[in-house]
Amino acid sequence: MKVRVLLFSVARRLVGSAELRLEAPAGARVRDLLGDPRLAPLAPHLPSMRFALNEEFAPADSALQDGDVVAVIPPVSGG
Repeated sequence: MKVRVLLFSVARRLVGSAELRLEAPAGARVRDLLGDPRLAPLAPHLPSMRFALNEEFAPADSALQDGDVVAVIPPVSGG
C-alpha cells in the first residue's frame, strides 16, 4: 500500500524533505514506517515526537490503510 508521510519543523530538517511517499506492506502500522532508511535521522528524537494519521493525533501502533497520510510532529514550543 502507498502512504504519504509529512514532516514538519525539525523532522523536515533532519530528513531533508517535507514529504515522502512510502510503500508499506498490508497490516503495517505507523511505527513500521520508521524503519525506512530515509527516516533514520529521526531515531534519536522519536520519544518526543507525535504522529497524526489522516489529520488526527494517533499512536504509533495505529494500523495503516492504502492512501493514508501520516504526519510526523516534533515537540512545539512557543511563548
